[in-house]
Amino acid sequence: MLLIFFPYFVKNETSQIESPPPGYSIGDVASDFRLKNVDGKMVSLSDFKDARGFIVTFTSNVCPFARKYEDRLIELHREFAPKGYPVIAINANDPSVEPGDSFEEMKKRAAEKNYPFVYLVDEGQKVLPKFGATKTPQVFLLDKALKVQYIGAIDDNPNDPNGVQNRYVANAILALEKGEKPDPQLTKAIGCSIKTAGNKKRGRRPGPPQGRGGKAPIADELLNRMDKDNDGKISEAEAEGPLKNDFKRLDKNSDGFLTKDELAHAGPPPQRN
Repeated sequence: MLLIFFPYFVKNETSQIESPPPGYSIGDVASDFRLKNVDGKMVSLSDFKDARGFIVTFTSNVCPFARKYEDRLIELHREFAPKGYPVIAINANDPSVEPGDSFEEMKKRAAEKNYPFVYLVDEGQKVLPKFGATKTPQVFLLDKALKVQYIGAIDDNPNDPNGVQNRYVANAILALEKGEKPDPQLTKAIGCSIKTAGNKKRGRRPGPPQGRGGKAPIADELLNRMDKDNDGKISEAEAEGPLKNDFKRLDKNSDGFLTKDELAHAGPPPQRN
């Protein structure tokens, strides 16, 4: 009999918020906001007088997927800002949960990468629930009237810019410029979960969500939650929480990935003093 033991889960961000709002859907009109930029100035969408739309992007200083997309986000801004579609980057991670996403670290990262776009901090996570973003990076493409026209990933290949076959955001903007609706209008954002203070308020670290009958989730569920690029295995960059801490111990063949079989044979984590 195979004993499967799964202490390696981090709750979805929606389970960390007390009554999470649904967030914007395609066709909804977004509310303007006023957030602090890394230069200390307050910024609103209404400040962009000549804008024809906005590439509102929830991102992070430290998320591996956000970093993979940094150069592509810079390219998007340089390509489309002159046409009236600037990138509006927002960091909504709670710095008490993810210190690497503090305002000071945001300023450092923006300077290191020479961001050509505004990089705004959502202090107190006031804008986050309105949009309903769950990942970094995740894009909400707004038109001039602030109507949501596209939600999801920047493109279809987070790992290899040269392997991109569908530039979702770029193609969505081109469709709007032709007076057409983007196709698709909704894609799955591949990235890291946005960090909220929900678990910290409860005075406990994220633990395994309970399945039916109080049983821990099976390996398939763990893959479903953390396999962000849907390749059937979990990379070290995708691993979260306790699983990330024990990654090397569980990676039996040291290939940098955890397969379903390796996860199924995972025992309890070692006791740490």
